[in-house]
Amino acid sequence: MAPQFLLDLSDRLREIAAPRAVMTAAAELLGRHLGAMRVGYSEMEEDGVHLHVEGDWRAEGVDSVEGRHNLESYGPEIADAYRTGQLVAIEDFDADARTAGKPSAQAHHALGVRGQLAVPLIKAGRLIALLFVHSAEPRRWSEADVALVREVAERTWAAVERARAEEALRLSEARFRTALEIGTVGAIYFDMDGMLIDANDAFLRMGGYSREDLEAGRLTWQRLTPAEWMDDSEHAFAELKEKGHTTPYEKQYIRKDGSRWWALFAAKLLPDGTGFEFVLDISHNKQTEERLRATTQRLNAVLDNASVAVFVMDEQQHCIYMNPAAEVLTGYTLAETQGRPLHDVVHHTYPDGRPFPIEECAIDRAFPRNNKEQGEEVFVHKDGSFYPIAFTASPIRDEDAKTVGTIIEVRDISREKAAKERQALLIGELHHRVKNTLTTVQSVMNFTLRTSDSMEAFRQGMTGRISSLARSHTLLTDNEWAGADLQKIIRAELEPYDDGKRLTLDGAIFHLPVDVAVPLAMAVHELTTNAVKYGALSVPDGRLTVGWKTERTESSTMLHLEWVESNGPPVTPPARRGFGSTLLERVLGGQLGGTVEVNYPPEGARVRIQAVISQA
Repeated sequence: MAPQFLLDLSDRLREIAAPRAVMTAAAELLGRHLGAMRVGYSEMEEDGVHLHVEGDWRAEGVDSVEGRHNLESYGPEIADAYRTGQLVAIEDFDADARTAGKPSAQAHHALGVRGQLAVPLIKAGRLIALLFVHSAEPRRWSEADVALVREVAERTWAAVERARAEEALRLSEARFRTALEIGTVGAIYFDMDGMLIDANDAFLRMGGYSREDLEAGRLTWQRLTPAEWMDDSEHAFAELKEKGHTTPYEKQYIRKDGSRWWALFAAKLLPDGTGFEFVLDISHNKQTEERLRATTQRLNAVLDNASVAVFVMDEQQHCIYMNPAAEVLTGYTLAETQGRPLHDVVHHTYPDGRPFPIEECAIDRAFPRNNKEQGEEVFVHKDGSFYPIAFTASPIRDEDAKTVGTIIEVRDISREKAAKERQALLIGELHHRVKNTLTTVQSVMNFTLRTSDSMEAFRQGMTGRISSLARSHTLLTDNEWAGADLQKIIRAELEPYDDGKRLTLDGAIFHLPVDVAVPLAMAVHELTTNAVKYGALSVPDGRLTVGWKTERTESSTMLHLEWVESNGPPVTPPARRGFGSTLLERVLGGQLGGTVEVNYPPEGARVRIQAVISQA
């Protein structure tokens, strides 16, 4: 072998970084040294059939054979020799028994090749490369030529592998550097004492630290970690030492200004005993989570305390949420509604007992129609009772405006319905009462007009009687027209004339129905008016006693009332019948099915009234 040549080859290949350039440089040095027409370095493909020539050297005017070549084109004998690592030296393709007259000779003739020396390289029992030397003339290959080509083949393969490894390393390092330069992902190196020995700019920016802080040794994960997170961090550090890696974990870190930020960490133990960790700032995510949590808490507080029932349905109209008001309204818990549409739980039957198909349900139509539905329906409680509700059903849409469910607000309107019915009843009753009152006023006016001597007498009579009627109505209104207390009726008339000595009331509290209270109140008014004008209440020493009691019979309840005047002016029977007498006889005596007895002894008027106040 030529020692100087090999030294030159090694020096030359050592300077080359690209694998293909190594192949080309080795081929050129060997070709010029041997005076060959062409030298090439080919590598076996994964299929084990094809050789690929990436770089060859050619003498001036010689074509390249770079490209893909089938190993079998050399013939089976030569192909087997290559696969088993045997050197193939051909002095003349036309004379060698392995090639003479065969396609391989013709193929090489076409390339201007008469002789060839080829050295296969076998690694791990497999053909991986072939270094070949072509001669334009028949050539006898010396042992020195063979030895040199073998050595060059080995050195070329080693240089190619070295170049590829360095290239892969450079590429890997470039990729890693590129990864570390990503502005959103932090990266740190640390020793087993927790000291940060290196970090990328992204991490330093996250914590507000400078590279000078890092290089001065001021940064350790212990100093950067809040006290309440130390246990979690030490657990992760122990896991790193034990397993060589950590399960990704979250914690807070301390910035240089003392504020805190949230980070996601994942560490790996490197071969040199240091640790490497990727760091992702998740502060924004945590803030979003906190806002979502706060919003959810507020929403839950609203829904939990809302008096309106709220249901959330999925695309199958199955209930996936009920607030407490909904559970109270229906009698069901959310768990009891699962596995079937809500309609089949609370809205499956008409009040008359007929089945209520879901396709007839106005609430359910909000989903397929994709619009808002409102109205009133009748739900079925868990106990089987029916109750009216008012509802609003609105579709729920996703980001693509596709309807994915329904939200339903439901309100029990049983009280409203009852109130409306009661209102209608009261309006009807009021209509009846007003008509009766107007009839009463008309009768009072006609009688007063007939019995009045002058317009002044008419005015005074009407004023007093209308006032009495108004007081009666006030008592009835205060009691929502359910009647009035007899004692209150009497006191309302007599209280203005009571000095604490003149009036005696003797009777228990007793409730009169409306039909009795009004005429009795007017009768008391007339008796009071006569007593004030002519009787016991017309003089300071006059006395009035009113007593009453009730009596139960087999068919009714009777009222017994006695009006007794004393110490007044001498009394004489009236010369003509007045309004009071007529009212007592016609209304109390006739209309109420009772009797009226009026006496005028000299010491004072006496009136006894018996009236039916209720039927048994």
